[in-house]
Amino acid sequence: MTIETLARTNSGRSLDFNPRKAPGPDGITSDIPLVFKSIPKTATSIYNECLKRGYLPKEWKIAKIILIIKPGKEDSQDPSKYRPISLLNIGAPYLKNY
Repeated sequence: MTIETLARTNSGRSLDFNPRKAPGPDGITSDIPLVFKSIPKTATSIYNECLKRGYLPKEWKIAKIILIIKPGKEDSQDPSKYRPISLLNIGAPYLKNY
């Protein structure tokens, strides 16, 4: 992976992350391209090492699960009224595309 590939991927052409969405347990929103622009060599090195070793940091595997009430079921007592949503740490979705 090169800096150019990472920048192109993270500029939203192949990954569509909305920075207004809720962050995962790491608290970082999906406005991560700013990180890649500010420290491109470091970010690229981290991702290349992960790819070379076939390693995904365990912190990136942790998800925060929240429950969303399905539309029209707000007054229901049935547990199936909830839809679980997994919020991942932001590093994993970028790496899993390679």
